[in-house]
Amino acid sequence: MQPERLPLSKFFNAPFLSLDQTSVEMASLLVLFLVVILIARVQSHRQAIRRGVQVVSVFVFFYVVYSCLGVFGMIRNGLYGLTLIGTVYTESFYWMALPVVVLSATLVCGPVFCGWICPTGTVQEWAALLRKRISKNPSKPSRLQILLLGLFFAGFLALVISISLEKQMFVEDSSLHWAAALILLVYLVLAGAIDDAPTRSLRGLSVVAIFVTAVSHLIVTSPVHFAFTSRSDPASATATLVIVVASLFVMRAWCRYLCPWGWLMGFAHRFSRVRIVRDPARCNDCKTCERSCDVGAIVHGDVRTEHCQFCYACVDSCPSHAFKVVDVWPGKTEEKP
Repeated sequence: MQPERLPLSKFFNAPFLSLDQTSVEMASLLVLFLVVILIARVQSHRQAIRRGVQVVSVFVFFYVVYSCLGVFGMIRNGLYGLTLIGTVYTESFYWMALPVVVLSATLVCGPVFCGWICPTGTVQEWAALLRKRISKNPSKPSRLQILLLGLFFAGFLALVISISLEKQMFVEDSSLHWAAALILLVYLVLAGAIDDAPTRSLRGLSVVAIFVTAVSHLIVTSPVHFAFTSRSDPASATATLVIVVASLFVMRAWCRYLCPWGWLMGFAHRFSRVRIVRDPARCNDCKTCERSCDVGAIVHGDVRTEHCQFCYACVDSCPSHAFKVVDVWPGKTEEKP
């Protein structure tokens, strides 16, 4: 099976290198997970090292990986691979490999894919770092900032309408629908019209939407899809820009509200081997952990498993060392640094 040439030039023309179906992209992803598992145990400068891993991950996904096709593609590829079981095993392995490896790694070492590897999460984190540098109080946007976001949303809607007059929007530019929903949700959350916590349940609707379109053989493209496809996809690039802008106002907004893969990671994390837990005896209620968590997974000092991305920010920032990683599978009581 020969994938199409991609706009961001890959180092290899085809992913399969030998008859035993090993692939460059699978090896690169496995190496990334191995590096994360090893580095996660190192306490010194862990966050700086994590950001370095994120840079490498963006490079790997944009210049090595072939079959990802963005967060929507991870789900669609897995479903497509399931339909090939019993017929074309090589292709089935190819399409299912990445989602199966990521889900399996989540069960063993937590959702480190979201916190350390995912390129969509990385670009959002870069935007959040910029916001923290330019804003004195990043958690409370000013009226001017809300107004600027509203103007950006209005301009974006005008762009979507103009594109829809020339194309079949849902088929060719579906990522713009998610982008429009995201920027609207961020605006409503900042304006106080809706709350952050219940809005996160919309990620489940994204999963349902991707599943329905997959079984209906409808084409949907995700943000960052432009980096994995051979055809021009300005809609995906525009949606990626919207995600970056949204993250300037609400950190990791896409991860919080609409990412379908993030919902699957959160669901899998409920059954994973490890958890980040707080020791109430050590906690002094300084709320440093809540401020350090970009995805807002900590409420009143407790980590919400379904939203935690295992970035270790709370573990590393806590001045009283109240957070620890615990093995929760039956028969295991090991505490990790």
